[in-house]
Amino acid sequence: MSKSNLFVLALIGLAVASVTPALAAGGGAEAIKYRQSVMKAIGGHMGAIAAYVKGEVDHAAHVPVHADALREASRTVLDLFPKGSGPEAGETRALPKIWEDWSGFEAAVRDVEAATAKFAEVAAGTADRKALGAALGAVGKSCGGCHTPYRSK
Repeated sequence: MSKSNLFVLALIGLAVASVTPALAAGGGAEAIKYRQSVMKAIGGHMGAIAAYVKGEVDHAAHVPVHADALREASRTVLDLFPKGSGPEAGETRALPKIWEDWSGFEAAVRDVEAATAKFAEVAAGTADRKALGAALGAVGKSCGGCHTPYRSK
């Protein structure tokens, strides 16, 4: 594993290690703000990968780094939705359905975890844009499994 990969994973590890105390101490509004930051980071990694897949940039060596970050970040998603961090706590697109249908939401998040893990495997083994695009499409589809029923537009 390269130094840059280790650095990214170390940063993610620090963020994950700090999430539980932050959410416990911070309450709803702080949890929303933290969640939104993590989701923006996930979107940033997806956008960087998509730019490579579309041929807009030529950073093949970066794709596995972004893929690893997606995989690790997806493992934190359930922690980002503690009770009391819905619309009652502040401005959020998270719908109350998340907490009303926790088992369904949890299953959808597990699908994201599986898709990002598979994508990381593909990204570690190839720089082929077509193969990466297909695997990225599966990640996007899994993201829709949460965004469509559990997030307002």
